[in-house]
Amino acid sequence: MNPGCFIFRISLTVWTVAAPFLAAAPGENTQVCAPCHAKETAAFLKSPMGNSLAPPSPLAGGHVARKNSGIEISISDREGRMIHSLSSNGLTAEYPVAYQIGAGKIGYTYMVRVKDYLYESPASWYRQHGWDTSPGYERMASPDFDRLIDSQCLFCHADNGKFVGSDGRRFSGVALNPIGCDRCHGPGEEHARQPSAKNIINPSKLPPRARNSICEQCHLEGETRLLNPGKTWQDFHPGDELERTAAIYLLTQKNREVKAVEQAEQLALSQCVRSSGGKLWCATCHNPHGQAADRVSQIRDVCQSCHSTLSKAAHAAVTECVSCHMPRLTPDDIPHTASTDHRILRRPAPLPNVENAGAEIAAWQDPPSQFRARDLAVAALVIGGTHGLGPLRDTGVQLLEALPQPEKDHDPEVLSSLVSIRLQSRELEQAREFARRATEVQPDSGFASLNLALALQNSGDDAGADRQLLHTIDLDPSLQPAWVNLVFLYEKQGRQTEKIALLDRYLKWNPQNIWFRQLKAMLRQPH
Repeated sequence: MNPGCFIFRISLTVWTVAAPFLAAAPGENTQVCAPCHAKETAAFLKSPMGNSLAPPSPLAGGHVARKNSGIEISISDREGRMIHSLSSNGLTAEYPVAYQIGAGKIGYTYMVRVKDYLYESPASWYRQHGWDTSPGYERMASPDFDRLIDSQCLFCHADNGKFVGSDGRRFSGVALNPIGCDRCHGPGEEHARQPSAKNIINPSKLPPRARNSICEQCHLEGETRLLNPGKTWQDFHPGDELERTAAIYLLTQKNREVKAVEQAEQLALSQCVRSSGGKLWCATCHNPHGQAADRVSQIRDVCQSCHSTLSKAAHAAVTECVSCHMPRLTPDDIPHTASTDHRILRRPAPLPNVENAGAEIAAWQDPPSQFRARDLAVAALVIGGTHGLGPLRDTGVQLLEALPQPEKDHDPEVLSSLVSIRLQSRELEQAREFARRATEVQPDSGFASLNLALALQNSGDDAGADRQLLHTIDLDPSLQPAWVNLVFLYEKQGRQTEKIALLDRYLKWNPQNIWFRQLKAMLRQPH
């Protein structure tokens, strides 16, 4: 196997020491709002958004056994702290839980902290099922606390998730808070000093596009979400149009796959929304400050405001609308959950079963004109690769090649994509050129450094790859590919002492990692 093309799953999660617990609490902006908006604040603090993230709730211990894998996950309490443990092949790793994600309406997913990095635990609690494997882990043959939570992952769950570095992976350590008032109303400091309708955002008063963007920032996943050049997720503010910060792309031919986070996409297909001229929107039925006590009557009143006359034959004994016109769907990406079908169909039917082979993609809303070609190119490459759609990926390649030279020289996302394309086509000199340029544009990026190392390694420059992989580790020790490729480089060169020293260095940083402990044991065995 060519070590430069070594592909493996990233499996890094460890708690080297008992890290300080970072308590989640309502954001400062929420507390600022309470004196004048006591009723709304109290209701919001009981809502799912107001409880999007918190310290782990007390729950009974549990056990998850992965069939045919020999992997077992256990959940326990120790001195008032929730502990998640994973055992595999005679090795065990355990981690204190730092935060839970979710309000418990569907369930909870958990985060652990490893030095300056956050990871999803492989154990989640589902209200309809109990303890089971977390989303994203269920198809892994041998999970090992290995799903890193970066700035994009945390954006929709925490009000102030601050990350250091251009890759958005290194957690700042600032205590996390659940979603607060500012997520929909914007910064409130000036409004608190001088209350006025002119210095606070009221979503219902915004133009439809800006109004809908507030909901779409978290309730529209699409097939991929791309930040526009120079933007971070924290650059989006209520009152903005989301596409000015990030572009969201969809497949134009949608198959039966149901995602847990596509409510906005489904609602846009609704005849109700289209016929209302955009007047019907998320807040028509959902009040983030608290739902009505009689939810059935509330929704029925909304429906009857347009449908005052109903077929007596079809609605003779009907007292509510949702069960027939918005039935529950089972998402394919999160187990043990159900989501409401927001298409609001007259006669509900499953999503069409279409072939994606000739699928195309489209932006949910076009980003600014100067970014459209770039965003479409990267999105086609990402979605084509993710779904195994060769023609779509080829389109992405062609679009990237056609971009103006300044974008190829200065855009980190474009440069990274071009490195990948050149490596796969074995155009190694150009791969190295693009990779070096990427490290100049983002010198603090572990990803850019790793890409350069792989380009050098594939070119046969083992000495250069050695230096660059070590630099990558210094930049971002969580990037396992750097460690593994360096281990196999030393193995190929017969540098056994350095190979073992490198594994020891990783395990000093990440001592409980099961996969690396197994690798060390395997490489110590005589050949």
